[in-house]
Amino acid sequence: MEINQLFENLSDEESELTYQLQNIIKKEIYDSNGNIPFSRYMELALYYPKIGYYSNPLFKFGAKGDFITAPLVSNLFGHMLATQMNEIFSFGVHANVMEIGAGNGKLASDILIAMGDIIDKYYILELSANLKSWQKETIENKVPQYLHKVIWLDALPSNFEGIIFANEVLDAQPCDLISFDNGIAHGVGVTIRDDKFAYDTYKLNEISKEYVLDLNLDYHDYLTEIHLQNKAFINSISHTLKRGALIFIDYGVGEKEYYHPHKVRGSLRGFFRQHVIDDVLMYPGLIDITTSVNWTNIALSGIQSGLELIGYTNQGSFLINCGLVDMLSNLKSTISDSQYLQISNQVNKLISQNEMGDLFKVCGFSKGISQSDWIGFSNFDKSYLL
Repeated sequence: MEINQLFENLSDEESELTYQLQNIIKKEIYDSNGNIPFSRYMELALYYPKIGYYSNPLFKFGAKGDFITAPLVSNLFGHMLATQMNEIFSFGVHANVMEIGAGNGKLASDILIAMGDIIDKYYILELSANLKSWQKETIENKVPQYLHKVIWLDALPSNFEGIIFANEVLDAQPCDLISFDNGIAHGVGVTIRDDKFAYDTYKLNEISKEYVLDLNLDYHDYLTEIHLQNKAFINSISHTLKRGALIFIDYGVGEKEYYHPHKVRGSLRGFFRQHVIDDVLMYPGLIDITTSVNWTNIALSGIQSGLELIGYTNQGSFLINCGLVDMLSNLKSTISDSQYLQISNQVNKLISQNEMGDLFKVCGFSKGISQSDWIGFSNFDKSYLL
């Protein structure tokens, strides 16, 4: 399908929403001498109050939305994550959980189904009022008996003991675009040409320049991303965590692969109605803008912030280590053949290298815990790739 065809049948609500947001972004560009960093454009497009992509009420999740996440594929994903959490609690960690960016609440519900009696409090850090409503509705429908344990937060607490985790959050944090020409780096921002958003270069500030120099890239005609907000986020999370564990799940690769010479246009892309959109400057507020995660940046940021890196592996290995295949085998004698086939297909999507199994990675950190052997990283730890 042609990209223009995708946007031919926008609803009145979608058209009005993106029109409003475009005008807001244009005003900021005009007020900023005609150019804003891409990270600012991404922030406005995704998080502007009430009309940014993650702030507006438009439907986003599942086959009828823009993208599908692992919790929407199978509730076994949440059950395996609960297995890892249960082991961490056995190390003497307080039985509190904080989920950052809980989507539509499906993963929270699955974890509460698996271990709601064990969890003391389940915190959800969520800035979007619409997503909070979806999350509450989902949890209330699926696990009403545990709703009283769920507490929504608008900001990180000053001290937290327990497990903090984020599934597909790092990829949606605003990044900066960098272009290289004969080894010289420039920032790539957003301007306006012919009343449309377009890219334009600008001089890097000292912080970005230092980050880019450390990458030691000497490329020509090369466009990529740097993730200063990821770095700051990990630093903030590490200071929030007094004692416990951090688990991050997202798609991405190590730094050597991330900045490979053949990746001449980086990993920036958008999603709209299950289609990949290359031009993420189209229709702000309607498109999910994302990049792959530079997991080396995440690991180093955690270590520099005083965390212990426990392990790094792909999603398939993590789920198998946590007992996914064994659980599937045990289910076979308790359900019909058609049900088993359906669940088998779901599991295959979660762990297959051709599906989510290798694309998504899992990274674990701890603070103040002596045990460094976690079940999820017991086999196929790939920390050496970082």
